[in-house]
Amino acid sequence: MAPQPFPSRDARFRAFDDSTSWLKVFTVVSASIAWMLVSSGLIMLNKYIMVDLEFEYPMFVTMMGMGMSGLLAFLCCYIFRLVDINEKLDIKFWFQRILPIGLLMAITLWTGNEVYLHLTVAFIQMLKAFNPVITMVCLIIAGLETPTRPMVISVLLTALGTAAATYGEMNMSMYGVALMLTSETAESIRLVMTQFLLVGLNFHPIEGLMYLASTCCLWLMAGCVVVELPEMRRKDAIDVVWAYPSVFLCAAFLGFGVNALAYVVIKLASSLTLKVLATAKNTLLVVCGMLFFGEVVTGLQGYGYIISLTGFLWYQWLKVSQLAGSDPRIPPIQSPGTTARLV
Repeated sequence: MAPQPFPSRDARFRAFDDSTSWLKVFTVVSASIAWMLVSSGLIMLNKYIMVDLEFEYPMFVTMMGMGMSGLLAFLCCYIFRLVDINEKLDIKFWFQRILPIGLLMAITLWTGNEVYLHLTVAFIQMLKAFNPVITMVCLIIAGLETPTRPMVISVLLTALGTAAATYGEMNMSMYGVALMLTSETAESIRLVMTQFLLVGLNFHPIEGLMYLASTCCLWLMAGCVVVELPEMRRKDAIDVVWAYPSVFLCAAFLGFGVNALAYVVIKLASSLTLKVLATAKNTLLVVCGMLFFGEVVTGLQGYGYIISLTGFLWYQWLKVSQLAGSDPRIPPIQSPGTTARLV
């Protein structure tokens, strides 16, 4: 038998590129699925802790998660050296810039957790589609956004769909809706302040998480001592933590896992991929709320959510076109400079 010719150099490189491409696709898909599962699991677990275990102290639950995230991020940066430290912050910089952002982060997470005591999982995910409306208003006020007709229409479409979903909700709680709007508003303001206050810094996402999560934890701790701790002592609520330590530890570790996996997805794919995954995850949670928690979604709510989801996706597409400069009708974003990329 004649010997087989050895593959040419070009053929070997093509085979290597093909295997590398498939490996990258597999890694991206795996990280994306893992982020969706961990993020959804954290939402369900927090709801279980606060509703089923009747541990109605969202500030404490959030503080525990952010404290664990800050600790693990510190270990990654300073102990295991998995992440390079790019910025050295002095105490003045921390007070002037990190502290206010940490406060808004604390408000976002606290109200975002407390809302699960008042609204269904499905309805909360529907309200999250309203976020582009608040974000655009905050960007316009800050002078970072010049609205265009398509962008305004997409936002109005989102608002219309959210209004229909709200009108169709059977178990309406205006306090719960107010909490959700507070959470989304604080998050939008936080993003704007991040762009203003952290101009020119080159944080690694885990490094940024180390600073912001620990600062957020301090704010939550102060709020917990004033608001929740007296009632927790009176009702001996801390006994629930000692009775279910694995549940609370799992919730704390999942909080860090969500941020770490989000960084992996952004690094391997893009921030747009993460936004699309978040939209798909929210839709999946609406279905899970109906199937596993017996939550009722009316026809009007369903149609409203589809409308708001359409407006949300349209808005995201416009933003991508704006960033890419592919649509001449949309002016580029006026930013004050290079901003830190934070998880």
